[in-house]
Amino acid sequence: MRIERIRINSFQGLGDIDWIFPLGPVLLTFKEKGSQRLYRDLLLTMFYNQQELQYQAIPGQKALVEVWISREGSSYRICTEFKEKDRKFELHSSLLDENSRTICLPETMTIGDYLFRLKHQAFLQGGFVEWPENDHYDTFARRVRNLRQGGDEGLSLKKVRASIAGAQKRVEEQKESMSLVKAEYDALRFEWETAHRHQEEERLLEIEIKNLEEKLMILDEKISITIDIQKRLKLLTQNPDYRELRQLNDEIERLEERLHNIELNLKTISSETHLNWTDIEGLREEFLEWGCLQNSYSSLVTETQARSKHITGIQNLLQTSGYQGLAENEDQRLRQAEEERDTAQKKLRKLLVKRRGLIGLEFLYYKKCAHLQKLSVMADVTEVENHRIDQKEKRLEWWRYSKPANYFDRLVLKPLGLKTISERLANRLHQYYKQYNVTNYQEFIRKLKEYHDLQKRVKGMKKQMERLQDKISQESHLRRIVDSRNKLLKQAFTAVQAADFSQWLKGWEDYQRKKHQLFEELDELHRKLEQQMTVEKKLAESAEFLRQRLNNWGIPTEDREEAFSAVLKIANQLQERDDIQREHAALSERLHNLLGDRNIEELGNSLEPIAELERESCLSNDERRIEMSAWYKEQDEIRENLVVLKQRLQSNRNVSSMSALEKKIDEVKRRWKAYEDLRHALVDAGELLELSWQEWQKKHGKTLGDEKQWIYDHCFYSETQSFIEETSVKREYFSYRMAVAQLVLSDTIELPLIFSVRQVKNEDLTFWEEITNYLQKFSSSRQVIFCENNSNLRETLAGRGWFILGMES
Repeated sequence: MRIERIRINSFQGLGDIDWIFPLGPVLLTFKEKGSQRLYRDLLLTMFYNQQELQYQAIPGQKALVEVWISREGSSYRICTEFKEKDRKFELHSSLLDENSRTICLPETMTIGDYLFRLKHQAFLQGGFVEWPENDHYDTFARRVRNLRQGGDEGLSLKKVRASIAGAQKRVEEQKESMSLVKAEYDALRFEWETAHRHQEEERLLEIEIKNLEEKLMILDEKISITIDIQKRLKLLTQNPDYRELRQLNDEIERLEERLHNIELNLKTISSETHLNWTDIEGLREEFLEWGCLQNSYSSLVTETQARSKHITGIQNLLQTSGYQGLAENEDQRLRQAEEERDTAQKKLRKLLVKRRGLIGLEFLYYKKCAHLQKLSVMADVTEVENHRIDQKEKRLEWWRYSKPANYFDRLVLKPLGLKTISERLANRLHQYYKQYNVTNYQEFIRKLKEYHDLQKRVKGMKKQMERLQDKISQESHLRRIVDSRNKLLKQAFTAVQAADFSQWLKGWEDYQRKKHQLFEELDELHRKLEQQMTVEKKLAESAEFLRQRLNNWGIPTEDREEAFSAVLKIANQLQERDDIQREHAALSERLHNLLGDRNIEELGNSLEPIAELERESCLSNDERRIEMSAWYKEQDEIRENLVVLKQRLQSNRNVSSMSALEKKIDEVKRRWKAYEDLRHALVDAGELLELSWQEWQKKHGKTLGDEKQWIYDHCFYSETQSFIEETSVKREYFSYRMAVAQLVLSDTIELPLIFSVRQVKNEDLTFWEEITNYLQKFSSSRQVIFCENNSNLRETLAGRGWFILGMES
């Protein structure tokens, strides 16, 4: 990659420049140090949109900067203009290809990113080398140490470590004071929570007050509307005929409008024909007769057409109803089927309950049988055996408590060492009870009684189970009845799209009604058609009479048909006008008699909309009074609650200000959080610094050292006799800086090297001659542009084959 050309027009501090860069090393010279710095900032602004450039326009001229760059056989041109906007200058850069077409870049990509495939920082390290203006030994030694440790001449690992350690020490010194801050934060937080609860109570009180005030407004509006409705209802009660009056008034207005239209039609017809009103008045009676016939005929035609249409509709409904073709007693058949199904279902439900009872009874039966089996040992005890044991128990009782028996046992048996009679009897009874798993006579009697009772219960349960089984055996027959009746009903319901029998029956009744109606309509249609034929015949006779009269008026033959048509129209209009006038007069008289001294418009303004009053009239006066009383009572209760709530709200507003507390809490929390964040950040920074340094040393340390040593060996061949120490550190710095400039680039990236020196001292000419020799050799692999302002060095480089470009050349 090479910079082929730079052209600058009317740029303050640089003027007009047109530099064409040949192959080989190029030396750029500037009149002033500021121009050299301005040149560097201008290029960075063009490549990476840096905003550090300070531009001042030359009056009356527009600055333009263009840079031509070649890369991988392609040519590019960067064009930058400085345009004035709102007394400020805005920079507009564009990238063009070799055909002068603009290359559109994503918003996040700069021209430098696209051309050099490097970010801004990597471009500064690999493409720009700026020699330090401060050329003291300590400056170069520090930079060399920084480069050796981390590859960045501006970053001192030692200073960063010392800064982090010092900061950690200062943070630890503040630990005790920060504990007081934490305690203050906890106290403020508790106070804030208390104030927040009060504020929440205040907010809820305000909401409740607002809701009550809205309810009060709604109640006031309801009461006002109800009072107005009561007045209107009273007025409606005083004028019960208002609906009739309004209907009469509307009908009169409609008739007046029809009269007006008829008069307009008559004037139009008379003006368009050869007839005059004298001739028309002579045939008035004939006109009226013809008009009556025409009206009668029209109404009959309309009626027969409507009736025919209605009959067709009924026939279509009957055909699509699904009932057509059914027997006349179909409803009785379906009703009987539904009753049989419901009866069978009812019996099935009862059987289901009995089946559940049978299951429970069987379970209990088997349980009792198992218990009875355990007591089966008592089955051998007969009444005789039971009587015998009872006698033995009584005998034992007698021997125990009888004085003669005790005297005999004590004097006769005990001296002989024999068991007493009572002991022998008790032992025999014990052995007997042992056979039945009991210990005494009471337990024996209880177990024997339990056995007999359980035996009777089991026999009764068995008989009950047999009876239930007989009843449950009817289930299959009942289910067949239910299924067959359901199938029959479903077929009937599906045919007419009914959900149940009541809906089917409703449709059936409607079908029968429409069927009867169809017969009546057909009879009526036949009668009306006969009337229509009769009226049509009379109408033709009347029209023929009128046609003969027109022949006697002297109307030309060619106009007679038009005149006849007009005569018929006039006859129709006159008939209609007379009918309307009679109806209007009758309605007006009736309205006048009903109104009396009342005004229909005033009544309408007060009573309309009448539908609202009709709805309200459904509520009785007592109910409305009760409703009003409840509203008044609710009003009083709301007002009392408002007074109490406002007093509570006023007392709650005496607590501390939330904003002041939050401000204090935020301030204390910010101090505590800043302390904790800083403490953790310093620890993390120290650990990250050590890890980053170790990783960098492992990954790049040896590579940088080897590259630096190679550059040092190929650039400097002899030691300088004077200022050996200072010159040596400068050589070290140059070698490290050039090594960084090389290593920051990958093998696939080509980038021009711009080496800028603000001031070259004459006593350092030998040192700079060594560097320029190396850069001249280096220019065979990368384009080298060397910027300086020393005339002696310039002459030396010119003699060695460097191409000189500058503001002085």
